[in-house]
Amino acid sequence: MTHEKTRIYKTGGQVTVSGTMLTQLSACSSDDDNVRPLNKLYDLDDLGYQGAAPFVHGIASGDPLHGRVILWTRITNDGSIEVSSIPVAYTIATDPTLKNIVAQGREKASTASDFTVKVDPKNLQPNATCYYGFEALGYLSPIDRTRTIPHPDLPASEVDRVRLAVVSCSNYGFGYFNGYANIAKQIDISAVIHLGDYIYEYREGFYRDNDLREERPLFPKNEIISLDDYRRRYACYRTDIDLQECHRQHPFIAVWDDHEIADNSWKDGARFHNDSKGSYLERKMSAVRAYHEWMPIRDDSSNELDSQLRIYRRFEFGKLFDLNMLDTRIFGREKLDAAASNEPERQLLGLEQENWLYLKMLEGKRRQATWQILGQQVILAPFKGASATNSGDIWNGYASARTRLLDFIEENAIDNTVVLTGDYHASFAFDVCQNPFDANSYNPETGKGSIAVEFVCPALTSLAFPESGAGVEENPHQKFNNQTDHGYMLLDINEQAFQCEWYYTETLKKRDDRCRYAKGLVTQASSNHLVEGGQSRPITRTAALASKDSSIAMKKSAALSAG
Repeated sequence: MTHEKTRIYKTGGQVTVSGTMLTQLSACSSDDDNVRPLNKLYDLDDLGYQGAAPFVHGIASGDPLHGRVILWTRITNDGSIEVSSIPVAYTIATDPTLKNIVAQGREKASTASDFTVKVDPKNLQPNATCYYGFEALGYLSPIDRTRTIPHPDLPASEVDRVRLAVVSCSNYGFGYFNGYANIAKQIDISAVIHLGDYIYEYREGFYRDNDLREERPLFPKNEIISLDDYRRRYACYRTDIDLQECHRQHPFIAVWDDHEIADNSWKDGARFHNDSKGSYLERKMSAVRAYHEWMPIRDDSSNELDSQLRIYRRFEFGKLFDLNMLDTRIFGREKLDAAASNEPERQLLGLEQENWLYLKMLEGKRRQATWQILGQQVILAPFKGASATNSGDIWNGYASARTRLLDFIEENAIDNTVVLTGDYHASFAFDVCQNPFDANSYNPETGKGSIAVEFVCPALTSLAFPESGAGVEENPHQKFNNQTDHGYMLLDINEQAFQCEWYYTETLKKRDDRCRYAKGLVTQASSNHLVEGGQSRPITRTAALASKDSSIAMKKSAALSAG
């Protein structure tokens, strides 16, 4: 192993170590007293760049495992140099000053990936808070915070509690991302689950708040179809400072819905896609490629042609819960057609993903994980409403696929299944059963007949679509209904109970990070039934958020001179 000179410098009140190293060092742990600063580091070529700070789109983390987490950034060259690749360094430490370094490395940002960079450092400490930063073109990035998750073998009783934020349907044009801003302030959140519609594909002026067009203009202006279009739309969204701050403080676990590709998409088409827009397959694969470039998601390591489409995956939070993230949109979904809902082989997940889910749920039962969480896009529970009853979009339009899933859960006695749902721009909660409309099959008071529960997330900003005939009068298994407010869900999970709370923003018209608590529902272990719950208490013994003093990129030379 070769070493070169060490550079230690201060950024504001922060101490930072510059340079890179190709070797993994020690574990990331918020209370590891044996971690020592490195003595020698590599210098990084700035390519003679004299332009503006290149971290225009922030930095982010995602897909945490017990010893790994994806770190992401994008290097924006303002045009002052012409290059096809840019060297990038990263540093991970146990403290917000990046002094107790546990891992460093180098990567390259290139034109092939739109100058985005993802790294996946290994051998980090389980269930620990880490801090990290990047260096490129003579600049130091903001310092961000992330977490690993508990080891899969850790008993549920030793995991204590886990709190997760859940978001969906974040339309840039419909208002300020105040929900993200509120989540960013929460010190005790282990991860943010994004259930899809992270971006929207529509042209400027369509499906947005046009009162905010000057304040929140979209780029590009056209409906996005090409790879360059999708890349530029992600770039537009990622300039939002509240989205950046949410990424700065918490790792994301994300899946796509339809608008990352096109409205009401399925594996072979989309509602508004036609021949005049070119090949749907090319459009879909361009959208998928841009998603993998711009999101802090772990890529499928296989060499199969459809590997980028295989976004479904699982996260084991000790033996407290398994989080199974699903794609109900483009991997296996057949064309939307409510009339075909009961065809025996009707597919929403697709045969491969459906079988994968069954195997993972059985594996979770064998390893005695307390909770099985399904993170997915569209409402699973049988649901009546003016639009919902005959909807071809939600699981109502794929009733035979739903029956197979619920039969599997029931026949294998898989208790404590919790479904998380986005897409619908409304807040709902359901006991999930085969036929909630039959009093002989389901008792709404006791929950008898219910085999799972479902929480539906409000839109972060997207327009609400209140519908009539969708209340508890028509849906006896419904435990909550709010079809107008925007915000997010907060999950509070322990071995005895799984609680969901809804928090709503005060406004979308201006930046305002206040959110109000609206509702809490809880399911006790083995009950598979929702009852009222109060607002949960925060977890107090948690590592500090990334400092506001380190939230802005700065010139490396300025940091050195300040030191």
